[in-house]
Amino acid sequence: MGSGSDQLEGWPDLVAPTRGELGAAFRALRQAGVAAVAVDPAEVALARQLLDGFPAPVVALISAPLGAMTSGSRMAQAELALADGADELAVAVDPSLVRSGKLGRAVAELSPLRRLAEGRTLRVICHLALLGPDLGAEAAAGAVDGGADLVMTNSHFDGEVTGEQVAAVRRRVGQRIPLVASGGVAATSQAAPLLLAGATRVAVGWSGFYGEPSP
Repeated sequence: MGSGSDQLEGWPDLVAPTRGELGAAFRALRQAGVAAVAVDPAEVALARQLLDGFPAPVVALISAPLGAMTSGSRMAQAELALADGADELAVAVDPSLVRSGKLGRAVAELSPLRRLAEGRTLRVICHLALLGPDLGAEAAAGAVDGGADLVMTNSHFDGEVTGEQVAAVRRRVGQRIPLVASGGVAATSQAAPLLLAGATRVAVGWSGFYGEPSP
């Protein structure tokens, strides 16, 4: 099973990038024709400018990588990202709450963001590499019940996504929601096994598109 551009997303993997490096990354993602471009909130406006006319949504990573923000701070970050032109929000659930047996509270914190999104896609990052497949899949199911439109396996800090993580989420939530395999994918060639495991799309690090031909 191969992977086309409609099954790949661009995922930030550069540490403290310069404006020039960000520009090069966005140009490479545009050339590759990815299905979505995820960025940190501070990079939304630049991404919106450099990707003008490109149909893929700009996805703002809110409370990433570890979700450890107050509700007010998370909302402020999301509001600013939307004002800067973000098309979608990807919110990291707080894994400390989940590990402490407070999944209900972690899910409840999504409600204001669901209202803020106002019809835009709300993604939830579920930290399967940190929580393990079983607890991570439970967090994903809670996110779906809490109004998520799409779930992502990991942030760019959690660790590498595996087919086991993807399969665990699929077993728990079925096919009722799209699932993006995210975290530690450095090349487009790594996507096929994750798609076979049940991912709808795979988030590949920006640098994985440098020098590669368009899918």
